[in-house]
Amino acid sequence: MAIFKLFSKRQAEATRSGQEDVYQYDVIPERLRVQVHQIALESIGLVGDKGDVLSGPESNQLWIEIDKAFRREKGLDSLASGNFAGSRVLAFMRQCSTEDWLDLLELIATAAQIMAHDQNGYERQKWQVSLIGQDAIDELNYRLREAGVGYQLEGTSLIRVDSQYIHAEIVKPAISLLSGKGFEGPRQEFISAHEHYRCGEYRQAVGMAANALESTFKSIFEKNNWEYSKKARISDLVKVAKAHGLWPDYLDGSFDQLVSTLQSGLPKIRDNDSSHGQGAKPKEVPGYIAAYALHLSASKIVFIIEAAKK
Repeated sequence: MAIFKLFSKRQAEATRSGQEDVYQYDVIPERLRVQVHQIALESIGLVGDKGDVLSGPESNQLWIEIDKAFRREKGLDSLASGNFAGSRVLAFMRQCSTEDWLDLLELIATAAQIMAHDQNGYERQKWQVSLIGQDAIDELNYRLREAGVGYQLEGTSLIRVDSQYIHAEIVKPAISLLSGKGFEGPRQEFISAHEHYRCGEYRQAVGMAANALESTFKSIFEKNNWEYSKKARISDLVKVAKAHGLWPDYLDGSFDQLVSTLQSGLPKIRDNDSSHGQGAKPKEVPGYIAAYALHLSASKIVFIIEAAKK
């Protein structure tokens, strides 16, 4: 039998940051548990030949493998009552610890991918699978984001969102800096941008990320009593910052590229994809564009707040 290096084993070795975050990592909401229960049945299939009825001669082999692998790694005799392995696994997941739930989520994702590779489709038809492979992974990641739970599946392996370099080194520091006095407005906008992103509202996420960046500039100006137009565009705000020496003079030459990105990057995304009327046909902003906008906004917020401290 294969030995599974479960998520909790890998995670125990990771250093956990204590900074404030837009996600939480400790509680699996009941709604998310129900949603994953449903996705698991649709992507791995019914637990036995009588569906969820706890009687019948044959069990879904993938559910048996999940049950066996988890119990072996955890050193458990059983998970819950029930005649089918899948019924026992799903019942256990409705009340187990966060660590156990995450470990089982990885095994479910693995089983969903195995089921997707059923060559002739016989097993999928037999067990009434309606959600295939990557579609199941995509929905699991969406439900995790929607619930504000800071994990995601890369393939069939779970990672903490704050284990990603950009999130750990840019997004969380931005939130921490915006928690300071005088940044209440941009902080609210930045958190709102992430809330829209988690809900799949990507156009709104881009718009709020740009607003948070502009508001951060304005908060710094107000702290320093620097005059600026309330209707100033991002390019105007950059000029005010540069005129007051927000960054050191010796960076003026090398700062041109950053200013160019600031002027044409995030604001351009917002102008093209978010803030203007979308016309008769709705515009769709891809998730990767929204993620880029959030990360670009965060990196600029960190830079200008840190610069203002000097």
